[in-house]
Amino acid sequence: MFFMRKLLVVLLILLVTIALPKTKIVFWTMSLKPTFTDFIQGIIDKYEALHPDVEIVWEDVPWDVLQQKLLAAFSSGNPPDVVNLNAQWTIEFAQKRVLFPIDELLPEEVLSQYFDDMMKGLTWKGHIYGIPWYTAVDVILYNKEIFEKAGLDPKYPPKTWDEILLYSVLIKEKTGKYGVLPTILQDPSAIFNWDGLNLYTVDENNRIKEVLFDRPEYAHTLNKWATLYKMKYIPSELVQGGEWTRATELYQAGELAMLITGPQFADRVKWNAPEIYKKSDVAPVPAPKPGVRMSGWYSTLNIVRGSKNPKEAAEFAAFVANLENQIAFCKLVTIFPTLKAAVNDPWFSEDDGTLAAKARIMGAKYLKYITFYNDDIPFRKEAFDKLKDAIVQVFLGQKTPEEALKQTAKYWRYLMKSQQSK
Repeated sequence: MFFMRKLLVVLLILLVTIALPKTKIVFWTMSLKPTFTDFIQGIIDKYEALHPDVEIVWEDVPWDVLQQKLLAAFSSGNPPDVVNLNAQWTIEFAQKRVLFPIDELLPEEVLSQYFDDMMKGLTWKGHIYGIPWYTAVDVILYNKEIFEKAGLDPKYPPKTWDEILLYSVLIKEKTGKYGVLPTILQDPSAIFNWDGLNLYTVDENNRIKEVLFDRPEYAHTLNKWATLYKMKYIPSELVQGGEWTRATELYQAGELAMLITGPQFADRVKWNAPEIYKKSDVAPVPAPKPGVRMSGWYSTLNIVRGSKNPKEAAEFAAFVANLENQIAFCKLVTIFPTLKAAVNDPWFSEDDGTLAAKARIMGAKYLKYITFYNDDIPFRKEAFDKLKDAIVQVFLGQKTPEEALKQTAKYWRYLMKSQQSK
């Protein structure tokens, strides 16, 4: 009789378990299939094993259509629960009220584990709208043989951007090869930031307070770069496009002394140009000066408004970006973690004598600086495109630095005034 009652109880539990519907979490990633299919599916399988009442439905979306697809899904009332964005897109979608504040779904003890500046970059109107998942860090990969031929000691790579430019002049004069080919037009504020110059100031609400870049020191910085370009110390691709691709080609061909790139490129050089790899060393990129507002890039996990299970979705997102999974992802591909504790892992601290390990250790020291400056610039693309055009015109000799920057600053102020009048 006792055995029959026990069997009946077990059967009832099984029936109830089977009858209860699972909580479904729809998870969108960005361009991770098929390269990382096994890794992401492994995380999902682990989570479902720990939470048998949850079903994760994973869809990978190409990065170039993700924004449009997310807006369409949100508008139709059928959005994903968790979506993989980046810091800039996080703020843009937060402004459009597409995302849930993550700080209303996860406790402070979870959110405080991530780098403070990265979390600030995901904060809008006092709320945090995403979890940093992984990031990228640049280093300087440099050819020791070219340094020596130019009379430079490879033990002393450049520590500032002015030194990078000085080395580039010496290298071109002594060897006929190029020193560096940076991607300055991806972020037209970069060449000013490198000199410790911010484009503008902001008020307490992160709105532009004052445009600064029509001042003499900004024209001096722009003139410095334009002069080197006109004198052919920098490749023409700097303003013609395709500069990163051309830089990698030149470095692997032994025609470029310094390549500013992610540490993953060390392995690519080893495979594609082993002779160049043997001649290479790595140095950190110059750290930003105190008070300089330089935005970085990092991938995020976000919860979409319209999710039927936002709290469960946030818990899954936190699992995807936890310490164990971040370290495993970083070992699979050369990316960097967003958790403070991750840099204590031997992977980011122990030098095994390889160039890749040295680059990885250097990059990890830079993580505390990474953020996204989410200033309230409703006209951001239009404004920065105008500044980019001005820089190109100066490089091509079509305008003086003073003329180009004054005209652009005037246009920025016009946009600001138009916004304020709305």
